[in-house]
Amino acid sequence: MHRLPMKPIRTLALATLVVLAGLGAWHQLGRIGSTTEQKVDTLDPAQVQLIRTPGGFLQVSEMAKVEEFAWRTTWDCPVVDCSSLPRTVSKIRARAHYVYRIPLAAQWRLEPEGDHYKLSVPPLQLQRPVAFDTAGMEILTTEQSVFSPAAAPNRENALRHLGPELASRGATPPYLDAQQRTAEQTVREFARKWMVEQGKRAERPIRVVFDAPNPL
Repeated sequence: MHRLPMKPIRTLALATLVVLAGLGAWHQLGRIGSTTEQKVDTLDPAQVQLIRTPGGFLQVSEMAKVEEFAWRTTWDCPVVDCSSLPRTVSKIRARAHYVYRIPLAAQWRLEPEGDHYKLSVPPLQLQRPVAFDTAGMEILTTEQSVFSPAAAPNRENALRHLGPELASRGATPPYLDAQQRTAEQTVREFARKWMVEQGKRAERPIRVVFDAPNPL
């Protein structure tokens, strides 16, 4: 049996260790050289939140109010002044039911603003035609004399113009402004409900802002 000299064995072992160490260093350097860094996205409560809506319109407030409306008929004279001639007046008293709503976009955008979210929505819209209670409606027609214009046509005109008059009143700034608080609360509750249903964080309060001045 032949034995290898000790010196060659030691040399071979040393060379093997050197090779292994080199491979290890190369492997480490190779791994370090090929590593990339990238930010891990996490849910940030300060980010803009987008929530989907069912579309259509959202009814945000209602108001019942007793309204009074009058229609006057006078003589029209082409040459002389007829202002002193007898006239006919019909007065209507009815309980109107105003309903206000806003259109729903496909998505609502909640933007972080301090310690709350800001939600901008379209201005209030009055639902037309305005409903009114016909059962409790009161109509009083007054003729100043037998020479006053006919009462029946005057009463019919009063009824015909009642709907447009209620729609005009319901869209004025005082009526719309009176609905702002209730409408904002409805929108907040609606937005929070849909945030929760879609897995969004709803810890922050929501401030509702109507985009534009209320239209007349």
